[in-house]
Amino acid sequence: MSRTPIREQLWSPVQNTSLWLGWWLHGLLPTDQVIDAFQDVQGPAHTLVVDEMSGDPFGGRFTGRRTTLVDLLLAAREVTKDSPVGLADRPLVGLALAGPGDPPALPAGTRGAAAVASTGAGITVADAESDVVHVIVPTLRDASLVEWVWYRCEGPSAPAEFFSPGEAETRLREATSAAAALIEEASDDGLSPTPHAGPRLAVGTLSDYFGLPGLPEGVSPRAVKLMARADVVSSIIEVTRSSAAGASLDPALLPLSRAVRTARITAVDHAMRELVR
Repeated sequence: MSRTPIREQLWSPVQNTSLWLGWWLHGLLPTDQVIDAFQDVQGPAHTLVVDEMSGDPFGGRFTGRRTTLVDLLLAAREVTKDSPVGLADRPLVGLALAGPGDPPALPAGTRGAAAVASTGAGITVADAESDVVHVIVPTLRDASLVEWVWYRCEGPSAPAEFFSPGEAETRLREATSAAAALIEEASDDGLSPTPHAGPRLAVGTLSDYFGLPGLPEGVSPRAVKLMARADVVSSIIEVTRSSAAGASLDPALLPLSRAVRTARITAVDHAMRELVR
């Protein structure tokens, strides 16, 4: 994870595309609309690569030929077609995030878990088998092409704490308060924790970055609010991390980064569960 820039540890477009995919799998969007959303959010061109070393659930159907975003959608539809859909069941789609000391909630030792730990983000896709989960991990190959690698992960998932939106927001607020205290202490010691030129403007600009682009219609207001708060905190982290104090504030910022990831994962999970309530 040390190779992953701080911004990519705080926000990934898969937060939004996971919801667009979930809405489509639940039949709430036409195919052309979800394709437009993926192109707006992730990039104009997409290809699907199945990681055969982790197991090919499609019998080689997507191997050895040019693939497109339509193939990714068909693959997601195929593996989820017999998955149970209910409030107590795992959502058809979820968000997998990772950061320093914070592994993804995927079966340990699998190639999919390693891929998310390396890149920082992926979209999980449910399977009819309870001990199987799929994760698709995007990589920007050039200015216009996004390569999605599909991993099949089998085994018990790494333990993950479950939080309600309220609990995730409380953790985010508490982590922010603790970080603010440490940053203030650094300032008292003569380390300026913010850039000299317009830190409020910098935070506002980054909030715009983190908050783009949009979400499908009908996402739970609580999920939207939680993601918006995570956007603001992400902006504060990056502005502070890029200041003169820099890495000296990592003891304050790394736990705050973990709270941001928890908030985003919880928001996507809550939004998906609200669809079947």
